[in-house]
Amino acid sequence: MPTIKSIICLLSTTLLVKADLVTTKTLDDFGSTRVIGNWMTVNDGVMGGLSKGGSVVSKKNTLMFNGKISLQNNGGFSSVRTSGKTHDLSAYTGIELKVKGDGRKYYLTTRTGGNRMLAYWSPIQPAKGEWAIMRIPFKSFYATYFGKKVPTFKLNTKKVSSVGFMLYDKKDGDFQIEVESIKAYKE
Repeated sequence: MPTIKSIICLLSTTLLVKADLVTTKTLDDFGSTRVIGNWMTVNDGVMGGLSKGGSVVSKKNTLMFNGKISLQNNGGFSSVRTSGKTHDLSAYTGIELKVKGDGRKYYLTTRTGGNRMLAYWSPIQPAKGEWAIMRIPFKSFYATYFGKKVPTFKLNTKKVSSVGFMLYDKKDGDFQIEVESIKAYKE
């Protein structure tokens, strides 16, 4: 008859083996590995809004995306995203982030080489002030066209041309999210 100690040992070993089965490909660590391209800002000023936001790579090699959302003039969003090469991520399950938030709900965004007007969003809400590893499966992303859901399109992970972050919670005020790494992961 197995002892409690042997059962705990077996369960611990199983959990360690499962954790080791996750493989990753670094897309951006904001230091030596910069695979996904340069970061650009798109705020609601493109439609007359007054929100301010942008990103900078800190001395700690993290991406700091911060600013202030304004609802004036039908505004209410700020975003940063990469532009650059297209990547085949079809062998991966999703995107893994090491991220620290401010308690607000953001969207992890992707784009493909197909239709530049479509973006694919998945909501994320990292804990306020604490680093966390978040895994966002590709199957959780949905297509949007200027912020509206478009149910007929699926994310083509063979042609990921952009990764980004968007704050679109329609709340006035300051915001900040800090990202240490962006990886593709496979379970």
